[in-house]
Amino acid sequence: TYVMSHAKLLAGSEEMPDVLAPIPFGRARVRRVGDDVTVVALSVTVPAALAAAEMLAEEGISAEVIDPRTLVPFDSATILASIARTGRLVVVDEAPLQGGPASVIAGMMADLGFGHLRAPIARVARPDTLVAFAAGLEAVGQPTAERVVAAVRRVMGGTCLPVSIARP
Repeated sequence: TYVMSHAKLLAGSEEMPDVLAPIPFGRARVRRVGDDVTVVALSVTVPAALAAAEMLAEEGISAEVIDPRTLVPFDSATILASIARTGRLVVVDEAPLQGGPASVIAGMMADLGFGHLRAPIARVARPDTLVAFAAGLEAVGQPTAERVVAAVRRVMGGTCLPVSIARP
């Protein structure tokens, strides 16, 4: 078993239950329930997706946010059930757009859930370039809540451009 955690998540915190239960390996976690669009976010992009869902709620868009937690095994059933209800999918990851997990998940969901989709799948990921060695330049490609909101707006309108950076 290979376990990977993102360093940027180490400083975060969240409410803990009084009784800890084992995390089911291979089971996604629905972080927020929604009816209009499914947002699948990986690792460090989960907080950005949750912030985007809050912003979208103010516009009357109900976003379901799912954290797969594991890629192998991958809980496609939870995501497919969500897509069957919402008809729309946005996948968020900080890896490059081409060949990254967001592209793999988008392809898998297109194969398995095409009949449920009412709009093209959107991906929010880094541009296909090297990550800069300067904090300011690194941040340019990082998926943000604003980029997730822009992608959701595109799929809610029924259009989706396959770009890695949503321009303001």
